[in-house]
Amino acid sequence: MRGMGFTRTDQEWPSGVTHGRIWDIGATWADIHIAPDVFKWDRLDEVVAKMEANGITHITYVIAATPAWAARDPDAPHNAPWLPKGSNSLPGDPDNSWKPFVWALSDRYKGRIHAYEVWNECQLADFMYPWDSKNRKDLAKMTDDANRIIKGNDPKALVGACSILPRETSGGLKKAEKFLTELSKRKNWGGVDFFAAHLYPEGNTKQASQWIDYFDDTKALLKKMKAPKNSGKSSSTIWVTETALGLLSGGISAEKVEQYTAKISDRGAGHVYWYAWDREDLGGAWIGPGTYMWEAIKRHWK
Repeated sequence: MRGMGFTRTDQEWPSGVTHGRIWDIGATWADIHIAPDVFKWDRLDEVVAKMEANGITHITYVIAATPAWAARDPDAPHNAPWLPKGSNSLPGDPDNSWKPFVWALSDRYKGRIHAYEVWNECQLADFMYPWDSKNRKDLAKMTDDANRIIKGNDPKALVGACSILPRETSGGLKKAEKFLTELSKRKNWGGVDFFAAHLYPEGNTKQASQWIDYFDDTKALLKKMKAPKNSGKSSSTIWVTETALGLLSGGISAEKVEQYTAKISDRGAGHVYWYAWDREDLGGAWIGPGTYMWEAIKRHWK
């Protein structure tokens, strides 16, 4: 499969992408659930329709970014600059905010959105603040509740745990394990079908070995914790829902990109979503029209 994250709709998307991930494209929970029981679906409708028209057959949506009206702390500091204030706070009353949104979302898009990630990068203050035992416990319960609601509306849909970050500069797997420990206390780990990981090697050298280490270390941690293996509906326990080579670096040569992608393509991840299409500003091995990164992806991911 070829998975891609998209951040804009006002551009031509490539043909040949089979899996699309919806996150930072103006269709978060905060963008949609604008007041209690008030939903603004037009942007997500647009994104899903464009993915379908572009031949994408498997769509993953990230349920995250709390609306300010629902936030436990609407003035929580450190939110990601592209998200509104309060988005990195968990909801104060999930029964009357989180659960209604998950129900409305999975009911509206049943059969069209095929998988859901419950939250994004909870290890980072940008997306969950504070990083404390209460929030970790609450997010585990939110995951459990989301799984039950989604599968009640759409039994074929897959549900994944919050994306974890193996890279040490993002807290590493020691930090990730604290959240996974809370999730493991839920019955059958909250019923999740997969575990999401974001793999971002640093710099512009040894990208393949770092990527492989991150993936293998994540796999080893889940094995150590006796996490459930894939349910049969998912091709693997681990989905790499964001990755890039040399993100924010000065660039990587075509020769090295070819070497790196060849080495990591057969590692056994269920899905690999590259971040992100036509974002030259992110540096590194830019993925865009005619770039050698895109050509390498096409050669090594069918």
